[in-house]
Amino acid sequence: MMVVAPVYIAPLFNRYEPAPPGPVRDAVVTLAKANGVPSDRIFIYDGSRQSNRYTANVAGLFGSTRIAMSDVMFAKGADLAEVRAVVGHEMGHYVLQHGWRNAIVISILAVLALFTVDRLFAPASRWIGAGGVRGLADPAGYPVIVAIVVGLGLISTPVTASLTRIGEAEADRFSLERTNEPDGLARALVKTIEYRAATPGPIEEVLFYEHPSVGSRVRRAMDWKAAHPADVVPVTVVPPPARPG
Repeated sequence: MMVVAPVYIAPLFNRYEPAPPGPVRDAVVTLAKANGVPSDRIFIYDGSRQSNRYTANVAGLFGSTRIAMSDVMFAKGADLAEVRAVVGHEMGHYVLQHGWRNAIVISILAVLALFTVDRLFAPASRWIGAGGVRGLADPAGYPVIVAIVVGLGLISTPVTASLTRIGEAEADRFSLERTNEPDGLARALVKTIEYRAATPGPIEEVLFYEHPSVGSRVRRAMDWKAAHPADVVPVTVVPPPARPG
C-alpha cells in the first residue's frame, strides 16, 4: 500500500497536477534535495474537494515517492515560510521512517487482536446470547467478531493515538531543525484551529488526539525561536499556484 497508494489510489479521489515553476516549487525542490527526499515529483492536489484541512504529504517508496500540497494551503494564504515549514514537517515523517514504524506497531497490535478474538470468541458469544454459533468458522459469528474488535479498538485508541502524536511532535522538530521556520510553522498551525481544538485537556489529548494540541505545538515553535535566534526574514507572500482543474 505504501508503494501503490500514491500512484494508483490517491489519484482516484483527487486530481494531482505538477507544481508550476515558481518560488513555491523552487523552495520545495531545494528542501527536498537538502534532506535526501526525491524532488522530481512535486504536486498540488484539490484537497478542498474533501475538507478545509491545511495539509501536505510525502508518500511512497521505491521510486513512487512524491510530495503533494493541498490547494487549501494556498487558498488560506500560505507564504513561503509556511510552505517550507509544513513541507519540512511532512518530509520529517518520510526521513524518520514513521510509515515503517507505524506499520510494524500496527501489525503487532493486529496479531494481538486476532489472538484475543480467538480467546474471547466463545465467552463473548455466550455473553451476547449467540449460543447457536458454531465457532469462528461459522459466518453467523461475524457480529461477535466485530463486537470484540470494536471493543479492542476502543481500548487501544490511546496507544495508537499516542504513537501518531509522538510522530507528529518528532516531525515538528525535524521541520524546525531543517528549515528554521518557527514563525511559518506557527502561522500554519494556527490555521488548523478551524478544525482542531487548540487547547484540549491533557487527559483528553492522551486518550483521543493523534496530534499534539495546537497550543503546545505553537509554544514549542516559539521556544525553538527563542533558543535559536536568527536574523528576521521578511515574510514572502506568494501567489497561489495554478489550482488543479
